[in-house]
Amino acid sequence: MKYEIKKLDAFLHDYMIEKKIPGMTVCISSPEGLIYSKAFGHRDMEKTKPVDENTIFGIASMTKSVTCICLAILESEGKLSFQDPICKYFPEFKIPGTPREAVLIHHLCNMTSGLPALPTLMMSIATNSKLGPWIGEEAQTLIKRLRPNSFANIDEIIEYITDSEAFEPLGAPGEYINYSNDGYAILSSIVDIASGSTLEQFAYERIFKPLGMTCTTFDIDEAKATGNITSLFTVENEQLYCTDDWLVAPPYRGTGFLKSTSVDMCKYYETLACDGIYRGKHILPEGTVSRILGRAFPETEESAYCYGINKRIFRDMIICEHGGSLPGISSKGGFIKEKGLAATILMNIDDVDVNIPLNTIWNIMLGLPYDTVHMPVQPADILKEQGRSPENPEAYTGTYSTNEFFPQKETKVFLDADGKLRAATDKDEYEMLFLDTTRFLLLDENKPLDQCTRIKFLVRNDKSWAIQEGNRLIPRM
Repeated sequence: MKYEIKKLDAFLHDYMIEKKIPGMTVCISSPEGLIYSKAFGHRDMEKTKPVDENTIFGIASMTKSVTCICLAILESEGKLSFQDPICKYFPEFKIPGTPREAVLIHHLCNMTSGLPALPTLMMSIATNSKLGPWIGEEAQTLIKRLRPNSFANIDEIIEYITDSEAFEPLGAPGEYINYSNDGYAILSSIVDIASGSTLEQFAYERIFKPLGMTCTTFDIDEAKATGNITSLFTVENEQLYCTDDWLVAPPYRGTGFLKSTSVDMCKYYETLACDGIYRGKHILPEGTVSRILGRAFPETEESAYCYGINKRIFRDMIICEHGGSLPGISSKGGFIKEKGLAATILMNIDDVDVNIPLNTIWNIMLGLPYDTVHMPVQPADILKEQGRSPENPEAYTGTYSTNEFFPQKETKVFLDADGKLRAATDKDEYEMLFLDTTRFLLLDENKPLDQCTRIKFLVRNDKSWAIQEGNRLIPRM
């Protein structure tokens, strides 16, 4: 198939300039070979070091599916089961108010353990990393106050979770989905225990080495030794900062601390697209890939979280993908299963929407107009519903918050003078467009409808108790 590479190239170039991205790499591949690989921009503040195809970036939460593939390999070898209770590996583990044996590896993999968002990852980063002036003043104040909590090992995370006064569970295991980095910290250590080595070594021997992913590593010192690793950029108070001090959170390795290149990650995603086979070579045991994203998980136009990766249906094709975000990192990659197409985008600055360029890549690879909408409900259909309102708008008003981040993020939902629902964060305010049931769209005048945030309220006794935004559940305060 002939692809409109020039159109893609122009789009990516313009997007990089529009979003003020210092450096970026993009790769697209299929079983037939490399389709597109290009580097943009620079990897240092002085703009003297251009990014190239072998420049190493952070991939953040794209790491999660690698952890789950390691678990699936171990299950294929009879060394664990996704139905094993966590207490089999950590006898002291217990979520308050939940039977000890009720939380399974399965629940941690697909984020349904009942764990709420916890500040533990940020605490671990804060107390184990060298933090520069590019971390905001408010965050630095919180960090200093929390320094006694190091969270330098998995035992400290387990101890925090088992503390009945630390939090209340969101529900029973399997009842609600909520993005949990702590679950993946525990899974990282389960790979250690079941493999008899470490997650890092196991992933290298069973995935990276067979695939020739020579620029992929969990070890920041190893990545820096290549001499071709990007600096990290972030914007704080409209000021661009740059650092070479990568964040560290020792127990959270399999949560989001893998470093790689877009070319290497396309090898990985292409292997997943082809059920464990890469260019005719069997890399993963039979059934491994289907175990983490197969038909046991929903296949709908709405994205569903599998094991470390999201799955959705688009034009009767299965698209699997996952993004990542940490200070200095914006990333996303995935594959179209029916086509064997893999794509990865890595950026060296945080807080950039990577969904837009990745969807553009899928559109161009499928021969569709580059701006084809990927959301299940088309914008024209949404606009038809303008003017509708929920029967009881007061049920949704209140303040919703999670202490997962520094500083703590809040969303306030209120009725304006005209009786319309609005949502306000620390940065923006949105009109809320009612879609159906308890779903709304947060209208942003600077974005087209298909790029606006969709949320769903969870209602109990005629009162909302949480907002579901993607895979994150944000409780009412």
